Amino acid sequence: MSLLDHLPVWAIYLLTAGLVLPTAELGFRLGVRLRRRDPSFLQGSMPVAEVAGLLGLLGFLLAFSIGIAVNHSDTRRGLVIADANAIGASYLRTSFLGEPDRTQARDLLREYVDLRLAAVDSVRLEEARRRSEEIHDHLWSIVEVQTSQSPDGGTAKSFADAVNHMFDIYSQRLAAVSNLRLRPLMWQVLYGTALLTFFLIGLVSSVDGKRNAVVWILLALVLSAILVLIADLDRSQEGLLTISQQALSDLQRQFATPAP
Repeated sequence: MSLLDHLPVWAIYLLTAGLVLPTAELGFRLGVRLRRRDPSFLQGSMPVAEVAGLLGLLGFLLAFSIGIAVNHSDTRRGLVIADANAIGASYLRTSFLGEPDRTQARDLLREYVDLRLAAVDSVRLEEARRRSEEIHDHLWSIVEVQTSQSPDGGTAKSFADAVNHMFDIYSQRLAAVSNLRLRPLMWQVLYGTALLTFFLIGLVSSVDGKRNAVVWILLALVLSAILVLIADLDRSQEGLLTISQQALSDLQRQFATPAP
């Protein structure tokens, strides 16, 4: 988990701007002080190419990070649809079960959908996870009973396969919560490169003794916006770019509608 995870998305914008702008000012003041000691400092060897190179590297890292975050977001979105499909398939195959297992399994699956939607709220995540795994145990108990009554497999195997696939999707979604994230090292590289770039920009600006404040602010605002976009994509249910749970909501409505 990154330290940024403890901050709301909007605070990352302020944090980024609040870091890079003072860093540029620090580079500027250092450059001014060094030129007072040595007027030839940076004369004839202004590191414009180095600044351009760092800006290019920073742009590459930002594009690379956005690509990773978008890919993770798409994967999580696909898992929501796969989860809804797996639950729906398990529900349909309860028709192969005898009573009272059929009614019990359907009630459990209805509750399970509610829990999957509740798990979107980080406050209720642990509770929903615990109850979901209890439902897994109940459903598998039904599978064992049905299979024992039909040793040759029969229709019970069809229900068992659907339930087993539903368990697999659950595990994948659970893993996605912690695994499909940008690593802390990536954030450190991004911020380290950004700070070094702004420091060098401030240093180069000290040659003529004039701050390019407008340029600094515009660069800082653009950089902050891009990092906020990456952080937003990296979090499945925070900010503006949340993962839609529409597939599960539709399934919930289907379950709530009485069969004709």
